[in-house]
Amino acid sequence: MDKHLVFWFSVLVSSFVVVFSVFMLWRRKTKSLPLPPGPRAWPIIGNLFLLGKKPNESLFALSQQYGPLITLFLGMKTTVVASSAAMAKEVLKTHDNILAGRTVKHSMKILSYHKSSIIWAQNESHWRKFRRIATTELFSAKKLQASEHVRKDSVFQMIRLIFEENRVKGKSVNLGDLMIHTSLNMLGNLMLSTNVFDPNNPDAVDFTNAITSWVELVEKPDLADFFPWLGFLDLQGVGRKIGAHLKRAHYFLDLCISNRMARRSRDPNDEREKERDFLDVLLDMQGPDLSQTDIRAILFDLLMAGSDTSAATVGWAMGELIRNPDKMKKTQVELDETVGRNRRVEESDIEHLPYLHAVVKEILRLYPAGPLMIPHRAATSCEIEGFVIPKDTQVMVNVWAMGRDPNVWKEPSKFMPERFLEGEGAKMEFKGQDFEFIPFGAGRRICLGLPLADKMLHLILASLVHSFDWSLPDGMSTDKVDMDYLFGVVLKKRQKLQAVPTPRLLHNIY
Repeated sequence: MDKHLVFWFSVLVSSFVVVFSVFMLWRRKTKSLPLPPGPRAWPIIGNLFLLGKKPNESLFALSQQYGPLITLFLGMKTTVVASSAAMAKEVLKTHDNILAGRTVKHSMKILSYHKSSIIWAQNESHWRKFRRIATTELFSAKKLQASEHVRKDSVFQMIRLIFEENRVKGKSVNLGDLMIHTSLNMLGNLMLSTNVFDPNNPDAVDFTNAITSWVELVEKPDLADFFPWLGFLDLQGVGRKIGAHLKRAHYFLDLCISNRMARRSRDPNDEREKERDFLDVLLDMQGPDLSQTDIRAILFDLLMAGSDTSAATVGWAMGELIRNPDKMKKTQVELDETVGRNRRVEESDIEHLPYLHAVVKEILRLYPAGPLMIPHRAATSCEIEGFVIPKDTQVMVNVWAMGRDPNVWKEPSKFMPERFLEGEGAKMEFKGQDFEFIPFGAGRRICLGLPLADKMLHLILASLVHSFDWSLPDGMSTDKVDMDYLFGVVLKKRQKLQAVPTPRLLHNIY
């Protein structure tokens, strides 16, 4: 037998013995604690086999059997899952400070990305500093008002592109790709004053491809997340591939940063106050507490997360409206009555469109961007409802399950925007206070981009529905819209939506 093969076989056998021994000691320790109830675990693999391809659904079913707070052993990782409003409030409000840490995925540690990430950093001083910078300099009410023209221009470019493509080719539009490109460009112009997706710029195209490939990889199951000792082996090749995509994305962002620094160095007086963007703000703050690596990570986080979640949500909304023509008609009638057909939708119109708001809320209930949120971690042990949550436990909140809870929602699987126009639903918001409905999370780890996402989602969706009638290719009936999903950090359509636009406004408006 080959000596190298014998060596690696010995390593694996020895590792298995060590892990099994550690596992048994760990199980004895955890059995002595009054953990939340849950299914019986197998040696080594624990409850991994119960998750399936759609863990959000599997965990929802388990919560129906064991209760709204359950314990699972996912490989070597103790995991507690909250699946009700009351338990979510315990995790995200009552014990927010203790449970606001992060369980960091193995893939997030590649190139030490997690150390400068707003999303994956622990609940510590540098995370609070990064979050404060983004909140005050990009997502505050004042900054959002000042950047309204950027969102308006980005959406108009999208509408004009759809119109021109339809007039010249008359083909269907891939709404999935279009939403990613539109969201990237909107965020790119807000932060970098440039289109991040530009088909005529090879570096920009490479960045877009890198960021989408990176997201696809990090959403795939990774054995190292359940058995950390396997991380150095990189058995699935995840680390190597993710590292390559991340380096490509870093190249583009470093290029943007170096070009901006060169311009500022050439002519310091060219820093016109009204045209300073988020990158200028970050460069002004650069120093021992904010390195170029930190700046690059902040930009990457916001571009990646903002575009991925917004694009997915608009895709779900268009899918539901196309397969529910009566809901689409109600939305268009409201837009016609408020905006008319002789101009484009403005952000100032949005507050006067209650049915549109109800549509967005219903989509966020049915298809929350993060079905299980980003996993939290217990910094110390704490107690919830008489159960112990041990230190370093991974804590998840099944937002998808909460949106489908029949004890809270009438006909929970049905697309009914009207539920948010009457009764208790009319008072419900997704800002983190109504725990039955927290698609953006709650507490200190609530999505920091929520104020911008709120504006983006409503403006993009309103513009698409107001500007065009939509049908399926080749005369397909509306009940053929595929609404199945792929589970991941972000909930996405299994098949990207293809739809045919027909202009419904005067052509000079486009």
